[in-house]
Amino acid sequence: MEEELIRLDTRLIYLEDTVSQLNRIIMDQDGQIEQLKRTVNELRNKVRELDEKKGENQSFSDQEKPPHY
Repeated sequence: MEEELIRLDTRLIYLEDTVSQLNRIIMDQDGQIEQLKRTVNELRNKVRELDEKKGENQSFSDQEKPPHY
């Protein structure tokens, strides 16, 4: 009986450690996701600005054609 309690206690300790590690990983990933969201928003804004400039200056679009044209 006592051996069973020791075994269960040991498993519990390992499981608690695993949960703690996973929690740290999730927190790190959450920070990375938030940074990626900010980056995507910044890129969207830059693309929007370039589209607005493109509309204002038609010659700009001629200069920006990809090389395969």
